[in-house]
Amino acid sequence: MAKYLSPEARKKRARRRKARKLAMYATCAVFVLLVSYGIVALIEAFTPEAEQPPELLQPIVSTDMQPNTDLESEGQWYTRVGPVQQTINEFEIISPDHRMFQLPENGSVDLSYFEDAVFVGDSLTEGLREYASIENAVANIATFVSAKNQTPKSFLEGVIVFPGNYRPTQNGVEAIVSENPGKVYITLGTNALTFMNRQQLIYYYDQLLTTLQQQLPDTIFYVCSITPTTVAEASRRPVFIYDAIYAANNEIAMIASQKGMHYINLHEVLAGEDGYLKPEYAYSDGIHLRPEVYTIWVQYLMSHTVHRADNPYIPGSPYYLG
Repeated sequence: MAKYLSPEARKKRARRRKARKLAMYATCAVFVLLVSYGIVALIEAFTPEAEQPPELLQPIVSTDMQPNTDLESEGQWYTRVGPVQQTINEFEIISPDHRMFQLPENGSVDLSYFEDAVFVGDSLTEGLREYASIENAVANIATFVSAKNQTPKSFLEGVIVFPGNYRPTQNGVEAIVSENPGKVYITLGTNALTFMNRQQLIYYYDQLLTTLQQQLPDTIFYVCSITPTTVAEASRRPVFIYDAIYAANNEIAMIASQKGMHYINLHEVLAGEDGYLKPEYAYSDGIHLRPEVYTIWVQYLMSHTVHRADNPYIPGSPYYLG
């Protein structure tokens, strides 16, 4: 005969049974965890270590070889291992690269596109005026406001002696504005790198672009890069080392973009893989271009224009309408 248990005793027995079951479950869980940990440890011990991903590439840091400039260390793509220098954030461009701003190829126009264009610059632009007509007629179509040894500052403030007195005024800005151009191509900076530091160059370039834009609000502006020099010339004059021209072009491209102007990267057609002017393109001074190179220059300009429906695109161009 079963022993009589009061309701309270039965409840106590049920609680003890429940406690024993919980203790057993907890012991099993701890055992499973220990076994699992041991298995994982064994697997890791006998598994070869995985390859670590390569470190990101960082910009090369330049040694300042310009005694008369304020060139600080600048970034260059794809050169050295390490963290990548940030170029933009949500609100502003931090460390610009002029290639970020360059006008892309956008169909090709014919030479009539330059009928209302004014080319502004120094002796490099003078070469375009003197030699481009050898292979094409751009020098006979466009207007030139250019002279040797010019800088953005001289166009703003200086008295310019235009060769052959072919300009009615000796003030650079007045000469440009007097043409009421539909387009303006500006190529300046090579002389400025020699005569002033980069901060001064950018200051006067910014002032020149601002002044021209205020007086020619409906004009399309193309701001061309400072052209490269040869390695030999850069070794003779450190103001023309790759890093110096690269840094100046970065800032020129950014201020042009901020003003809604279009940046033309002539390095795409003039420079070799090392970033310097191709030796076969240059005269012995390593700066000025041979006559046939201006045809390459003009052809590049013809294929890099801001898109407009009324542009005179050539047959075969993506935008040609016939």
